[in-house]
Amino acid sequence: MNTLLDHLNPPQIAAVTAAAGPVMILAGAGSGKTRVLTRRLAWLLSEHGVAPDEVLAVTFTNKAAREMRNRVTELIHMDEEVAKRLWIGTFHGMSARILRQNAEKIGFNSNFLILDAADQERLIRRLTEEHEFSHVYWTPKRLASTFSRWKDAGLGPEDITEEHVRFPQDRVRVGALFVMYQAELLKSNCMDFGDLLVHCLKLWQRFPETLDRYRFRFRHILVDEYQDTNKVQYDWMRALASHHGNLCVVGDDDQSIYSWRGARIDNILNFENDFPNTTVIRLEQNYRSTGNILKAASHLIDHNDGRMGKTLWTDGPVGPKVVRYTADNGEDEARFVASEIGRTLGSGVSFGHAAILVRAAHQTRIIEDALNRHQIPYQVVGGLRFMERAEIKDALAYLRLAHSQVDDLAFERIINTPKRKLGDKAMATIQQAAREREGSLFAGARVVVAENRLGKATTGPLAEFVALIEKAAGLLDSGYLPGEVLEFLLKESGYQEWVQTGDRGEERFENIIELKSFLQQETDLAGFMERVVLDADPADAAKSVTDSVVLSTLHAAKGLEFPLVFLVGMEEGLLPHKLALNDEASGVEEERRLAYVGMTRAKERLYLCHARQRFMFNRNEPALPSRFLKEIPAEVVEHRGLRVAARSGLGGFPPRRRF
Repeated sequence: MNTLLDHLNPPQIAAVTAAAGPVMILAGAGSGKTRVLTRRLAWLLSEHGVAPDEVLAVTFTNKAAREMRNRVTELIHMDEEVAKRLWIGTFHGMSARILRQNAEKIGFNSNFLILDAADQERLIRRLTEEHEFSHVYWTPKRLASTFSRWKDAGLGPEDITEEHVRFPQDRVRVGALFVMYQAELLKSNCMDFGDLLVHCLKLWQRFPETLDRYRFRFRHILVDEYQDTNKVQYDWMRALASHHGNLCVVGDDDQSIYSWRGARIDNILNFENDFPNTTVIRLEQNYRSTGNILKAASHLIDHNDGRMGKTLWTDGPVGPKVVRYTADNGEDEARFVASEIGRTLGSGVSFGHAAILVRAAHQTRIIEDALNRHQIPYQVVGGLRFMERAEIKDALAYLRLAHSQVDDLAFERIINTPKRKLGDKAMATIQQAAREREGSLFAGARVVVAENRLGKATTGPLAEFVALIEKAAGLLDSGYLPGEVLEFLLKESGYQEWVQTGDRGEERFENIIELKSFLQQETDLAGFMERVVLDADPADAAKSVTDSVVLSTLHAAKGLEFPLVFLVGMEEGLLPHKLALNDEASGVEEERRLAYVGMTRAKERLYLCHARQRFMFNRNEPALPSRFLKEIPAEVVEHRGLRVAARSGLGGFPPRRRF
């Protein structure tokens, strides 16, 4: 047998050797997707006489593209010079390569510059300033994100409707900015990421002979992670494959979790309709997880209607049951997770064997605190540590300055957050006053206000800021709790309202709520501030991440695997998230897919945790178990926590004292 087929199971062999025409490989979690896709590409090159530059393989990351190229060259011992002819890369990378060869046809030079997100936002900010477009909601960052999202959906300025921008006046002005932005890009010989595919499609539409050149060139097209494709990527891929139909896509409809960034699950669900006579191959044998984990995950995802249908199985061990831990509250949940990691891994085993997965970024704060208390190293994947987030640093800076008016770093951070019309001239005046009195910046601000050294328009906001900090300092001295003082500061400063209107407003506001809830239980502000600093020791951050527990959002965990996995916060409103509940059908189904992705990251042990109550809005709020927990068969579940205590007659935890 050909060595390319060694160590493959029958469905994998069928996928590698499938005949020409449309092929859809439904690859379940842990079923060897990457191996199959790589060997199919190698098979086409070595067994079917396809030249390296006659195959186009599209991945979603440059890292995946490099790995595929390296594996293929090793498998068939391809010469390095020949390997350079391979077209393996991302949608954006392949589009850029095509556009470099044809840019003049659509008004660009071949040496066009590709803008990153920061450059894109910087250009939009300049345009808004030049055209005096100032809007609390439509910030340059939001405009940049929105323009990118519209391009991914194939929308131009002429396609923007009430569905995209609610108010007519905003629709006209935002649409005009979109037009000006595109004109400026063309004038500057620049493209952003979204433009690469859009302009490629525009090139093919205007010059069909150019499209035909690439259609006839690429005899076979392979696409990885097909369930994550958006509309423009679909149109791009279909345009190339429409001539011969030799399109092989690999994906898993049960792992489609990125609709919020434009991915369309319909692309994979409707593939057989879009490409008649499709060969469908299901990879269902899992090489990652134990039997009980797979049974739990498979029963869960079976509750989705919008899926192709497959059942994961393994010939490996059944493994321990899935643990469902019912906690009294969030602190109890975090405590259990930290202690269970310490107990299960023991000495001599890398902490990198464990992962804690959350639905929303704000959930990490309480977990991080528990890990720090248990002296368990961790790394945050897919986001910053809770205390490193900008909104948390801003809020704590307000509290720090109220606690100590000589904290110049805190003063500098918040004096113009939100904006108070204090420009460079005003700051220079404050700094001069501070130097004159050999005092802090806050003391300098007091002097500037008292001596009226600034104009009326600037003195007013500065005076209000000084008065706010002085009043907050008085509240702390009077015995008010840090959480209560923070509540006062964020509300009276306008920060709380401001943070909600900016980019990622809801997520950032949720983080602020979590911080306030946390601080409601703190009485020693100085001790708290010290812990924050020590927990963020740069020496710890410099340690190798290979021996650290991974703390990740569910979205960022896709593609990873760990012996131990904890899904925390499995409650209604968290998983499924409250925003998804507004769209009962598709929203809940995607949340179920998200839970499925999280569960199938586990290789040996899986823990599903939820709390009876969560501390939010300064009080304990009742929390309902996630509906997904009921969809897991009872025979694979081991109950721990409050439910076990209640059944054994031991009772629950002692009641919490309310204030």
